[in-house]
Amino acid sequence: MNNKNKRTTQKGFTLIELMIVVAIIGVLSAIAVPAYKDYVAKSTASSALATLKSLLTNADLYAQNNSTATTDLGEFGGLSTMNPLGTISAAIAGAGAVSTASSTLTFTFDSDAAASGNIQYSKTPITPWVCANNTNPAIELDGCS
Repeated sequence: MNNKNKRTTQKGFTLIELMIVVAIIGVLSAIAVPAYKDYVAKSTASSALATLKSLLTNADLYAQNNSTATTDLGEFGGLSTMNPLGTISAAIAGAGAVSTASSTLTFTFDSDAAASGNIQYSKTPITPWVCANNTNPAIELDGCS
């Protein structure tokens, strides 16, 4: 039998087929990576918001039971490093503070966190806690504008 009559079967992929697969992967990753980054940033901000909310009642109790102001989170059961994504700072006005005195709880994101900026709760002796979302770029959070 001569070699001209033998049929050869193709093994492997052609260059065009491989290029099409690479193009499809590129398009999918161009869509998926930004969506994933947005998801991670929102979960980071939600974690920060939850950490701050966990301190609100303790801060109110401190303000009602003490006449002096404090910036020490330990005085009402917190730590500045409660959340590994950033740091928390506080300025709580004690009972008897003038009606314009402001109490604040602020979560500032670390530079390597998926979100940047801060989230802050503030109140006066005559107003409730109000959340300010200072993330940049802005991350939409339920319950915090």
